Amino acid sequence: MRVLVINNFSNENKLGGVENYLHELINYAQKSQSDIEFKWFGKDSKKTNWFQKFYNRESTEEIISEIDTFQPDLIHCFSIGAPVTPHFMKYAKSKSIPVLQSFRDYYYICPKNYMLTDTGKVITYHESAMECILHHHPKKNIVYDSLLYLKQHYHKQILKKHIDYFLTPSDNLTDLIANDFDVPGKTLPNPALLTNQSFENQSNYLLYVGRLDKEKGVHTLLKAFKNVVKKFPNEQLVIAGSGSEKKALEQYVEANQLQNVQFLGTQQRGELENLYSKAKFTIVPSEFLESYGNVILESFAFKKTVVISNLLGIAKEVETTKSGLIFPFGNAEKLEEAVEKLLADETLKKELETNAFTYAESHSFENHFKELTQVYNTLLQKN
Repeated sequence: MRVLVINNFSNENKLGGVENYLHELINYAQKSQSDIEFKWFGKDSKKTNWFQKFYNRESTEEIISEIDTFQPDLIHCFSIGAPVTPHFMKYAKSKSIPVLQSFRDYYYICPKNYMLTDTGKVITYHESAMECILHHHPKKNIVYDSLLYLKQHYHKQILKKHIDYFLTPSDNLTDLIANDFDVPGKTLPNPALLTNQSFENQSNYLLYVGRLDKEKGVHTLLKAFKNVVKKFPNEQLVIAGSGSEKKALEQYVEANQLQNVQFLGTQQRGELENLYSKAKFTIVPSEFLESYGNVILESFAFKKTVVISNLLGIAKEVETTKSGLIFPFGNAEKLEEAVEKLLADETLKKELETNAFTYAESHSFENHFKELTQVYNTLLQKN
């Protein structure tokens, strides 16, 4: 079976979770000697003008050329919109090639992607263009936000007409896509991309892993930690990642004389494995609606529990399996309470850790790949 994977960015341009996942997916297929041959198409550069964001002739022609030369049995799309636009789907349809779309975030529900209004209310139904442009968070300016909405709406009509099936990593996103797209699909949770090879299980510090951007809630984490160290003065907080808010966060730490906070910057795979293995638990304080939360699953794989905001797509599973603690997003006081609860109650912490590891074991890459292969085969049989 030949599968053409299409993503905005290439194998050489690993910008985030999607690219890391695709890299692992293709490697796993090769190592397991699967009969699936993957070919990844993506661009090396993010640079596009506004017209290319609506219709990128260059990437469309390149994908059509790939279809003709690779002759895929199936096309599996991930994050597309710019620099890759979805116009190639019409050509795939003319060749009777089924198109599978993996929605990895909320962009095709709301182009702002945070799924929050400017008053902090979670969006459960996307009402209108004007509501989105004027009141959905984040807001840039009316011209930019209008063009963003028009681009998303235009591409969305193409997807609605040409995709045959969809996948999402969480039930919440699946429900929203199913209500908006007249296409069959289902939830296929993300697999754990990191695993604990050494089974080292130290407990040295609290850990944050992720971008240092405003929507990730790190400022709220620091506000909570400032009070945590008043009761637990020896606790350490390690922050791994980089982003637009790094300087402001460092200034906050300096201004509040938080001696126990360490910024490590971006970490590679091996470095992350070491960080997870030595953490007490991981904190994920996101302040926008995330479709899943790979950091959570990675923590679970190292038998570490989590404290997460209620905006994580995996929050329902964390609550059901009793594998972590959940607090209302943006609420530093409730985050502080959850952190202190885990620090004070070792019995609770160990119970959550055991449940977390059990959950991670059921979400191995092997299980994920088997289920994905079943989806591929079903699509080909229908075709």
